[in-house]
Amino acid sequence: MTVPPAATPDDATDFATEQHGGRALIMRIRFLCAMAVSATIFWYVGWWVAGPIDPDGPVSLLMLDQNVVAMAELLGLSVISSGLAVAICGAGSAGRGPLAIAVGLASLGLRGSQLDVLVLYRLNPPATSPVGMDPFPVWALIAECWLWLALIAVGFVVGRWVGSWFEPVNKASPRSSSAEEHSSDVRQGLGTIAITAVVAWIAITLAMGSGANPILKGQVYFSLGLAFLVGALVAHGFLRTDSRIWTLIAVAIVATVAYVFAGPDDAALAAAQQSGGYVNLRPIVRPLPIEYAALGAIGILIEDDAMRFFRALFGLEVRARCE
Repeated sequence: MTVPPAATPDDATDFATEQHGGRALIMRIRFLCAMAVSATIFWYVGWWVAGPIDPDGPVSLLMLDQNVVAMAELLGLSVISSGLAVAICGAGSAGRGPLAIAVGLASLGLRGSQLDVLVLYRLNPPATSPVGMDPFPVWALIAECWLWLALIAVGFVVGRWVGSWFEPVNKASPRSSSAEEHSSDVRQGLGTIAITAVVAWIAITLAMGSGANPILKGQVYFSLGLAFLVGALVAHGFLRTDSRIWTLIAVAIVATVAYVFAGPDDAALAAAQQSGGYVNLRPIVRPLPIEYAALGAIGILIEDDAMRFFRALFGLEVRARCE
């Protein structure tokens, strides 16, 4: 009788990342439980931290009195939720850390209203608000979107740290740090950003509807998640990058261009402020910064799962991706 060779640490790690049969079902259940835990944390505790001063207002740092303190507390919640998600999913799931934060922020945004309510609030601010408040603060919205993305990026660090608990200590890194590989990865990353941003912009404009339609939160969530998922899939079809951080930059670029070039003009804001009317926003600018960051990140971070599904559907080999 032939005795099989003993499994090495690399073999054990590779076996831990395989998903076949009942193991695949268990891994999916663990994944859903991890995302549910993160969504619950942000739905209750996150709303207590970042709930707007107007109960009917949107979730935005512009609607908070102590936005710096709230951001610090949300950072703590992000570390907790991302660490729990990786711990629940187990070995080989470091990428679930940022995804858990994105899912939590998306659930937090569900409890608030949309960007048009923020504009109306700033058009007719209460007496305690500062004088001369900008109804549509372009650069403040852009900065907030980048802050939410930075909060999601914390999950990469926490995910690697918690994920290292499941990995062998003496496992050597197979990656090379040569200058040629680094420059090639930079070029691939810049191309990934460009392709993802262009495809996502086109998909958002097609899926968000026209300016005459009312703003529906479900449509906003679906459009953003689908747009960046398709953009990441198309970029992955043409280019190969080892990190999804490159693709997350495309979310910030799309949001920045949208707020700068598609926001309401000063004449429309002045007329609405004098008459007390409603400001109709273009479809591409209707999502809040937290929605751009959270749903865009979700679409990008589940791209690997979608690619694995499509490749498995056609019987192709799946290549693992590093963070």
